[in-house]
Amino acid sequence: MKPSRRASIGLEKRERTRSSLIESAYRVFARKETDAVTIDDIIAEAGVARGTFYNYFQTREDVLKAVAASLSDEMNQKIWAQSVDIADPAERMAIALRQFLHQAMRDATWGWVIVRIGLVAAPLSETIERGVMTDLEAGIRLKRFQVDSVQAAIDLILGTGLMAMRSILEGHTEPNYPEQITKMILKTLGVTNAEAHAIAFKVLEPLSEERIS
Repeated sequence: MKPSRRASIGLEKRERTRSSLIESAYRVFARKETDAVTIDDIIAEAGVARGTFYNYFQTREDVLKAVAASLSDEMNQKIWAQSVDIADPAERMAIALRQFLHQAMRDATWGWVIVRIGLVAAPLSETIERGVMTDLEAGIRLKRFQVDSVQAAIDLILGTGLMAMRSILEGHTEPNYPEQITKMILKTLGVTNAEAHAIAFKVLEPLSEERIS
């Protein structure tokens, strides 16, 4: 076997192992509160030796960030592809909010991971915040949103979104709860009641059927 081919096989195997560890950590974070998760939990879930884990991650926080990055990158890419041609920032924001909340309805495991690490894992919170900031600033510039404090608006959107997702996962909501929450957020940002309703309840195209993880 050529050295280049041997190296390629080695890299592929390493990537598979790393992906397996991230997937195992994903399942553990879905079951337990973030602070309660240990490296031993992840090792046991993955069925690997401790040394194998440390070949890829040095701390629990390292694997937490890897899970968060995987979740945020994939979800945001799918939402971006769906909304990139939409000019109205209010519509783009509505699509993102509704897709995140409906994804939690479809996949409770995914939803619990988002809720449990959303406020503590920088790659997840920063990626989502950048998307919110982009639409928020565009909405302010185009006079679609009336906002006294950009940071307060970001906290309102992200905080409301995470609490809404938690309510969904705990089974306390109606099927159109994502639309209700989205309408309320848009109204708080200054969109009229009638327009907020029209945007929030507009037909939502499904994302890719591949599982987000």
